[in-house]
Amino acid sequence: MRGTMLEVEAVWKTRYQVDVTARQFEVPVDEPPQYSGDDTGMMPTELFLSSIASCFCMALVYAAKNRKISVGDMKVRVFGDKDLKNFSFSRVIVRVISTLSEDELDVIMPLAKRYCFVSNTISKSCPMEYETARPDE
Repeated sequence: MRGTMLEVEAVWKTRYQVDVTARQFEVPVDEPPQYSGDDTGMMPTELFLSSIASCFCMALVYAAKNRKISVGDMKVRVFGDKDLKNFSFSRVIVRVISTLSEDELDVIMPLAKRYCFVSNTISKSCPMEYETARPDE
């Protein structure tokens, strides 16, 4: 079964400011002053970690719902250990914070790992293709 192609667009404004649009939603992206930015939005690396955190949080809630586990709270905090020499993260830690019991978390964690598109894509090293196009294409 083939997936559905999603599309987002990043448009440069000035300096390191970029507006990212997905459907009808827009997110400002920038760098903080220590990286020559104006701090008008999250850094791309923060957006990347945000994608993991939000997707995994949704996957946990989805897994709990499927197992008829009532969720009163759910928080996912993601930490990325930057490897500045290689311009990548050397490690990503996903921390689940909830008042659910350990037994309930033990049930939904493996399911959430299976359902989370973002962490699955990263852990399986999705191939990337790069293309160029003219503005009128």
